[in-house]
Amino acid sequence: MKKLLVIIALSLFSATAAFAQLVERIYIATDRNVYLAGEEVFCSLFDLEAPGGSPAAFSAVSYLELISASGTVAEAKVALMDGRGAGSFRIPSSVPTGNYRLVAYTAQNTNEEGNGWMAGSRVLSVFNTSSTARVTGGVDVLSEKEYAALQAPREQKAGELNLSVSGPLRPGASFHLNLSNHGPASDVSVSVYADDGITEPENVSMVDFVPAVRQTGPVNISGNRIPEYDGEIITASVEGLSAGKLEEVEGQAVAFLSSAGAPANVYAGKVDRDGRIVFYTNNIYGNRELVCEVSVNRASTDGYIGIISPFIHPSAGEVPSLKLSQTLYGPLVTRKAGARDTFPADTLVEFLPRREDLLLEGLQTRTYHLDDYTRFPSVQEILVEFVSELRLHKVRGKNTIQMILPDNTHSRSDYVDNILVMLDGVVITDLDLLLGMDAMLLEDIVIYQHPVAMGYLPFNGIVNFVSKRNYVTALSFGSNVRVLDFKGVSYPVSYSGVAPSGEKDYRQLLFWHPALKVGADESVRIPLVLPSYSGRFKVVAEGLTCDGAPVRNVYTFEVK
Repeated sequence: MKKLLVIIALSLFSATAAFAQLVERIYIATDRNVYLAGEEVFCSLFDLEAPGGSPAAFSAVSYLELISASGTVAEAKVALMDGRGAGSFRIPSSVPTGNYRLVAYTAQNTNEEGNGWMAGSRVLSVFNTSSTARVTGGVDVLSEKEYAALQAPREQKAGELNLSVSGPLRPGASFHLNLSNHGPASDVSVSVYADDGITEPENVSMVDFVPAVRQTGPVNISGNRIPEYDGEIITASVEGLSAGKLEEVEGQAVAFLSSAGAPANVYAGKVDRDGRIVFYTNNIYGNRELVCEVSVNRASTDGYIGIISPFIHPSAGEVPSLKLSQTLYGPLVTRKAGARDTFPADTLVEFLPRREDLLLEGLQTRTYHLDDYTRFPSVQEILVEFVSELRLHKVRGKNTIQMILPDNTHSRSDYVDNILVMLDGVVITDLDLLLGMDAMLLEDIVIYQHPVAMGYLPFNGIVNFVSKRNYVTALSFGSNVRVLDFKGVSYPVSYSGVAPSGEKDYRQLLFWHPALKVGADESVRIPLVLPSYSGRFKVVAEGLTCDGAPVRNVYTFEVK
């Protein structure tokens, strides 16, 4: 046994040392470089190991911040899978006109000394057409002649991915975007958008980024933030308890974090003597209401949970000033009309595959659909009358639920304690709340007759009572329970929206795919529809080949 423990300890030490030395660099590709305040920004992330340059299959979540000299104005989380990620966020409609830096980092990046991890950041221009506010010191007003003399950013190209369009190029017509790959298989982001003459900010491209990553020098790792190689690690603190009380309940106080509805996200953690709790999640997607509870030996306490923000709010560094001119009046008026009259972008997206490793996923269950049985007015009667796997039991005068758990040979079974009880996916430690509800509101009882380890806590089984309308959100919890709004990782999406028939189509963005796979010597033909106006449009495709070489091409076409 001692030998086994030594081997495990050495393995953990080696893994920790490897994690401490691993260096990641994230490149951000966006659907455009110029936006109006209030618009959605679609992102594609390429997370590479430095100095090798291969995809970094290490961190499972990245953090995005849109920053000006005055601080962070928008935040988002994007899940990473094998070094790739995709998501979106909305620019607040109140931000002032100016240039902003969009940065992406992982928990491991925050352990580095310095800000070398910002190498793949991006500068975005944002115009607020409803306000005269401007980023302090970040806007230069030019004459029309001076603006016309501005140099457009250099359009670097690499690889053998060719772009073209076919079909009638007139307003409202259907056409095709053609991608022909004459090189190795590639993974690229692709965007098609209106090029209305607003000068885009200069940015590092994939052509510069990859060689820079390969030449990355030694990096000092001095921070102690835990790397997130399975998903976001949510850190929380217990409020409302004195330091003496925290020391008294150390090792006995536990905290639960769960979300109402499907998919079920439920996590547990121990409270340390400093009042900190760490929940190791597998990434919670979307904006959710989390029910957070802290208890001592399943009994209520005066403490409650507050979630600590994972964002570090770095300095934006040097951001070039935005160039403003009377020349832009026409394009901005057109953009504003499009933003006002067009249909919501979030109704025109397609959800892409994502990794979810939920606690209850894949486990065998026994489900009682209560409408198939004689309805009883109380939960207690339901359990007594026909749910044979469960029984109510009192321990020191407190209600608990026991479950029949078969042994490994299935030759015998016994009722066991230590069952995790949930209502609509939310952990319920006070069974009186469950027993006191109207049983007619229940739809299903789902039983998991399996031992489950959740964080540091083992359970002999799980039972989830499912109500018809997420009744759990209407419960009156004790003071040790808080329902908190939580911003999870962004859903990965592509965009190829088309206006409903008969509607005026003012889209600026025609197509976006954050991770389009194009095989070696393969041609891809994507059907699209042009908006209702004429003008010039730009196609940008960039990414990596299967052997890690940069790919980038830019193509423009006119619609008349």
